[in-house]
Amino acid sequence: MKAERSATLERRCRLLRPIRDRQGRPHFDETPLILREIDNVGRHILLVEFADGSSTFVFPDEIESCDAQSAGWSH
Repeated sequence: MKAERSATLERRCRLLRPIRDRQGRPHFDETPLILREIDNVGRHILLVEFADGSSTFVFPDEIESCDAQSAGWSH
């Protein structure tokens, strides 16, 4: 079994499409906080937290970093 790699980021991003949080509420015109970047089972995902405190996992192509120069990915 491949071990999970994760890093704590805490930087802002912009959503590129509507995203639903874990409770099913839609989010779009927001700049959530990227809490964690995770590589697991061959997938690269990010945990983001919205202003209302809800969170969800997103793929890098679903967001754009607000500080793209410091990001490890370029979406």
